[in-house]
Amino acid sequence: MPKLAALQKAEQRKNTILIVEDNPNLLYLTYEILEHENYQVTTATNGEAGIKALSENYFDLVITDLNMGQVNGISVLKKAKELNPGTTVIIMTASVDVAFAIEALRLNADDYLLKPFNIYGLLDRVSHCLKKASSHGSYS
Repeated sequence: MPKLAALQKAEQRKNTILIVEDNPNLLYLTYEILEHENYQVTTATNGEAGIKALSENYFDLVITDLNMGQVNGISVLKKAKELNPGTTVIIMTASVDVAFAIEALRLNADDYLLKPFNIYGLLDRVSHCLKKASSHGSYS
């Protein structure tokens, strides 16, 4: 029965998500959507705060804006993967720059979300990334 107990414990565990976004309205909206879906959500209003949160906590998924001042989404992506390679990362951006997409993929971004996005697109990408993370055994 130990395997069953471990499985039940894993099922009860909420997935942890960090949202890094400097637009307060979009940050709040994304937070509310994910909280409503029973995820455990932490927010950061800029890249510096996002990296600090990554240094202090484990997250299953990071959703980060690309353009945020001095510490951008690429920096957050790099730090997330450096601290825990199993953490999945979604980059949000209003840019459709192909060079950026190639750079993000080269740095192991797990997905890309164009703004403005719809709720179902966000939830689909979040679900996909969390399934990917769990299939790679990144859960502790």
